[in-house]
Amino acid sequence: MKALDLFCGLGGWSDGLSLEGFDVSGVEILPRIAELYKHPVIVSDVCDLNPNDFKEYDLIVGSPPCRDFTAGSDAWWKVKKDPMRGLRLIKAFLNLVEVAEPTYWLMENIRGASKYVDVKPRGIFKLSRTMFRCFWGNYPSFLMPLDYAKPLMGEIDNIGWSTSEEGKLRQWEKARIPLPISRALGRAVKSALDAIPTPLMSLITNNTSKEGNP
Repeated sequence: MKALDLFCGLGGWSDGLSLEGFDVSGVEILPRIAELYKHPVIVSDVCDLNPNDFKEYDLIVGSPPCRDFTAGSDAWWKVKKDPMRGLRLIKAFLNLVEVAEPTYWLMENIRGASKYVDVKPRGIFKLSRTMFRCFWGNYPSFLMPLDYAKPLMGEIDNIGWSTSEEGKLRQWEKARIPLPISRALGRAVKSALDAIPTPLMSLITNNTSKEGNP
């Protein structure tokens, strides 16, 4: 199973997917953050990627930066809010998905972004005790864990998140999708992929049906 994490940051989506057996790679524009990402990474602006280079992925996920849709951008990040700049990144994600045609895809962003995006989100979900986010995509439905601080099913995870280098990052650069959320998505996609018949099985089934017809 192959997964691509666009705007991967420190790997909140990637870490959980990897623990569920996905071969994950990411795309991150900032080299100092890409160095802390624990999986193969392409250091690039997503807008500069050729979508045709990313075909045959089972899953493409991404969390485009939300600063330009946040009311507190000026105060929190010292960045003037510019929804059109943020929308450019969202459109780059959606264009890559449209061309690459993964089996499943999911894009996450804040509720403020939804009024700028032509595609309607699947819903608004609680990712932590204080964080609500919109999900777009054709991903298989999955249950949100109620305890965001613990692994699913009492398992012990071996992804180490804290490093001394991370302490040098700004608070928003440390943002991650909670591990139980990314694992829940990984399990749902894995189950859905297992339910898809292989081309060979489809061929056998079709031939058997034809031979059985009068």
